Amino acid sequence: MKKIKTLFIKPVDWVGFRKSKTFSHAEETIFPNPKTFYGAIMTAYMRKKNLTQEEIEQIIKDKKLKIIGPFLTDSESNIYFRMPAIIKQNDITKEFYKGEIDETFTFNLNGKELYGIKYKSMRNLKEPEKTYISLNELEELKKGNLKISNDNSEIYFKEEKIGIALENRKAMEGMLYSYSYFRFIDDAGFAFFIERDELNILNEIEIITLGTKGKMAKIEIKEIETSIFDPIIDTQKGLLLLTPAYFEDGVKPIFDSNIIAIANYKPETIGYWDLKNNHPGEQFKVVPSGSVYVIKGDFEKENYKINFTDKYDEYNFGKYIEIKI
Repeated sequence: MKKIKTLFIKPVDWVGFRKSKTFSHAEETIFPNPKTFYGAIMTAYMRKKNLTQEEIEQIIKDKKLKIIGPFLTDSESNIYFRMPAIIKQNDITKEFYKGEIDETFTFNLNGKELYGIKYKSMRNLKEPEKTYISLNELEELKKGNLKISNDNSEIYFKEEKIGIALENRKAMEGMLYSYSYFRFIDDAGFAFFIERDELNILNEIEIITLGTKGKMAKIEIKEIETSIFDPIIDTQKGLLLLTPAYFEDGVKPIFDSNIIAIANYKPETIGYWDLKNNHPGEQFKVVPSGSVYVIKGDFEKENYKINFTDKYDEYNFGKYIEIKI
């Protein structure tokens, strides 16, 4: 159990995020990616301190600010996380089940032999209706206890719209974009754990602009106590991604010698706004937050202990917590 500073970002009005991808690749995402929020925070800090774009890029590269998220928060500052991919639900009884390693079944993933995932009951299983779990529920899951309620109260309302990319006022072929608009209940929004803030950046700003229309959002910092970052002593354990991870080999990391099973969400295509060039930035696929990697022993690559990702660790991709399997 440790105390950790927590950043709350509360939109004043609705906020929209462009998914920046062709319409033919429709995927469901719950949260915007971390780069979006780093960009919003750093833009506000740049204006406050009258810094150059190059100075901001160096701050990010040097990892002077490291925040873990985004998560959701309600009006009472309770924090909610994406439902772990290892959790399924019975379609009839609504009972939740946590996956276990099935050593009787193996399959090959890009040259890597992996165990399958099994459940106490395999009948009528589906993805949970509930899309996120509370901090308390996650703390219980970490200890191996499955105490998830069926409560699915709304924190936000979401609307999808389609936009068309234009070039010289003409529609670009195949470039239809999906926009997600969120309207939060009063005093709700996004939350991040503050891992590092060497320059006190978050204490320097009170308001950021967020999303496609630059909507205002308030910043608050509070301290909470949680056990989710406590280590699991077991030799075999699960790594639950709190932020997306980028792997050169798709779902499988480059260094995979101690990975024995994976319960992942379908890879998502994400992008961000390139502030320097004022246009949409590169698009790339990531393993979404909520995905679980089961490992045995220690990582072959030392850096994976800090950020379980092959790229974008400067934006804190690949942050995870350990859970009992």
